Amino acid sequence: LEQRVATLERELAELKRLDTGSWFGEAFRGEPLLTLGEVFDLLAGRAPLNVEIKSPEPDWEATARALAEVLREAGTLTSTVVSSFEMGALEAVRARLPEVRIGVLWHSLDLVPAWEWAQRLQATSLHPFVGLVSDDLVDAARGRGLRVYTWTVNDESEIGRVAAAGVDGIISDFPDRLRLVREQLATGARHRA
Repeated sequence: LEQRVATLERELAELKRLDTGSWFGEAFRGEPLLTLGEVFDLLAGRAPLNVEIKSPEPDWEATARALAEVLREAGTLTSTVVSSFEMGALEAVRARLPEVRIGVLWHSLDLVPAWEWAQRLQATSLHPFVGLVSDDLVDAARGRGLRVYTWTVNDESEIGRVAAAGVDGIISDFPDRLRLVREQLATGARHRA
């Protein structure tokens, strides 16, 4: 175990030497890789996070254990949403963290298993692919006590469409576009009033 911990610490130190910002722009050159704990420190409770688990099956228990430690240390157990396409990973998290909010990531047209998993995991939200979002889906989720956070919505017309459908949140690579559409919708609502 000590050898494995030493290896992980060495690997993290190597990763932290990488430049993760210059691809984005010269002003970001030299920005280091952040651990999840460092992201929580940086945010200091100013914004809730959606943490998506992308680890393979053999790592689900270890991932859940490590995630539990980070969330407890950050004091964000009840404000963080943990999501995944891997229901087994979410089961491991739920077993370790009964109070954490679970989000079921979904991309299949068949929603029956999504509803079943959401109930089984005591999920608080469904995270459907943007192409699945409709008024009916949002209504069905709400009828099951679920919030709806859709992904990955980068096109402004799609942002407007899913906002009009009543989703609770939109995952996007372009938060400035989300803000722009939100402002346009608010301005339109004021003009209609």
